[in-house]
Amino acid sequence: MKIKVLIIEDESIVALHIKKTVLLLGHQVLGVVKSGVGAFAIAEKNSVDLVISDINIQGEITGIECCSILQNKYNVSLIFITAYRDIETLKKASEVDFVGYLIKPFREDELETMLNLFVIKSETQAAQKKYILNDDYSYCFQAEKLFMGKQTVTLTASENKLLLALIRANGSIVSYNVMDYDVWNGESVSDGTRRQLIHRFKQKAPHFPIKLIRGMGYKLELNRPPFVSLI
Repeated sequence: MKIKVLIIEDESIVALHIKKTVLLLGHQVLGVVKSGVGAFAIAEKNSVDLVISDINIQGEITGIECCSILQNKYNVSLIFITAYRDIETLKKASEVDFVGYLIKPFREDELETMLNLFVIKSETQAAQKKYILNDDYSYCFQAEKLFMGKQTVTLTASENKLLLALIRANGSIVSYNVMDYDVWNGESVSDGTRRQLIHRFKQKAPHFPIKLIRGMGYKLELNRPPFVSLI
């Protein structure tokens, strides 16, 4: 499983150290920023799996506050990095649901182990989840299959990537840039190509709740938030 990582760190040497470790493990670094403003700009345009953030960053908000906003808005996972281990800092960090906490200076293998554990946990959770999108459609992550009632909807690789991007957005808009990256590996494609993909998908899945937001992208149009059912 390849994950997309956003790094928030204002110490250049530490940031490069983190980036190197993430890339060596075969994952993608969406960006390295020093402040919440930079983090929000990247998260708005990309689908982020994991944020690795220092607690003390540049700007008006702390790393904890920044990560809390990112988690609430984009449902990202978090690893905190800090030079502080005092009780007050730990209390503030505990207000956010993080998956790891590293104290500077940390070794490369410590971060590597934390990243590997996150990937294993994510794969296990994904395999056990089935998203109920509405009364007609559900998606099984383990089988990578879309169901219309009890009937399987056979999707191409591109159609499945499109569906995963929409599900991960959880009702938010999947921008054209994010769609291009997730479906066509970052290659810029025309509006016609995107429309053709959507058209083919909806031929296989009639009345599937995809909505075009003109000039912005696509989203799932649901009467209720999708919920998870364990298989």
